[in-house]
Amino acid sequence: MTNSEVTPRAPNDLGHRYLFDALVIYFGRGLRDMGRGLIAVILAIYLAHIGLSVPQIGLVLGSSLVGGFTLSLVVMFTANMISRRIWFFVLALVTGLAILVLFITENVWLIGLASFFGSYAGSGMHWGPSLQIEQSSLTEVTTAQTRTRAFSNLSVSSAAGRAIGAALVGIATYLIGVRGWELTDAYKVLLGIYAGINLLNAVIYLGLSSSVESKAPRGQLVINPFKTPSRKPILKLSGLFGIDSFAGGMIFDSFFALWMVHKYGMNEGTIAVILIATQGLNLISIWLAPYTAKRVGLLNTFVWTQVVSNICLISFAFSPSAIFAAGIWMLRGIFDEMDVPTRQSYMMALVPPEERTIMAGSANLGRGLGRMPSSTVTGFLWAGTYTVAPWIAGGGLKLMYDLAIYFSFRNVDLPGEAD
Repeated sequence: MTNSEVTPRAPNDLGHRYLFDALVIYFGRGLRDMGRGLIAVILAIYLAHIGLSVPQIGLVLGSSLVGGFTLSLVVMFTANMISRRIWFFVLALVTGLAILVLFITENVWLIGLASFFGSYAGSGMHWGPSLQIEQSSLTEVTTAQTRTRAFSNLSVSSAAGRAIGAALVGIATYLIGVRGWELTDAYKVLLGIYAGINLLNAVIYLGLSSSVESKAPRGQLVINPFKTPSRKPILKLSGLFGIDSFAGGMIFDSFFALWMVHKYGMNEGTIAVILIATQGLNLISIWLAPYTAKRVGLLNTFVWTQVVSNICLISFAFSPSAIFAAGIWMLRGIFDEMDVPTRQSYMMALVPPEERTIMAGSANLGRGLGRMPSSTVTGFLWAGTYTVAPWIAGGGLKLMYDLAIYFSFRNVDLPGEAD
């Protein structure tokens, strides 16, 4: 255990540099998820409008998830050797450039290739190569006592970014409804904004200091997750996260938007309003997560709030009207994100400091491996007709994950869990 873990550091002891680094990470996450919030509403609709079938849309989104998984694998084994600041920069730059392919082609294979490298699936979910760098970097500039609040701040930035991103869809609504633009042209404006957001983020990440870099000894720059002392909890969590991620990938925001359009005839502006309201509820729940965790514990917080969320998810599939569906989706939003900061803090507390990069990387890869086939599965389940199968299967699997993770870790004591 390092000295920084043995001796708690007060915020003033971290220095202005540490605080600035944390703020850059928060801001970078907010910008990145602003782009995700925007692309989540428009991507599937845009792809359908340029002639892609539902299975092809699923393949494009699946290609993005495969690319995200592949990059996550590379990052996990190199993040302690290659500067984390460089990885932040490169990942944002590639994402910003990859979306530009949609301006020059409607070929599904070229779009899929760009999606592979750009990871712009529009899932709005908490996984991907940037996430594991954020988790390990943020841990370097916080203490055990402030970690859950720091991850809560990160999640608040994420939810706020996604809400703002969804609100930007109003630009297309104005261009189509008031200025008479074609949908394709209006959406290309939004795609340009998405590219600009990511390119700006690449520049911002250059402001990070060396404080975010790995403190692992040279001999520990590459760690085999199958040989690390904490391999059992690391691999168990990674496997369970894979189940949760597969289920989540079947029902993410892009498919919600597509469902509301085809099931209820809802326009993208109304869908954006629903997603904005949902993100507002997410913000409240994320902010309350550390207080809840203090009272009932990290594990109880991130498990049981998800149980309620997933019951809402299954109920959503049987909504008799658009209003009822929107209400259930927003009710789910009260609980759906409360697990994020508590789960991330739990992961970091479960292993010693020198194993946190491998914990974040393995958990991220587990989520990525589970997520890869899920959107393609939904695409084929919806081929020809929009069924409730993805919502029921996704919600049911997520409930199984909740119970499995609770009974697997309920007797595990965390050192310094109180935050």
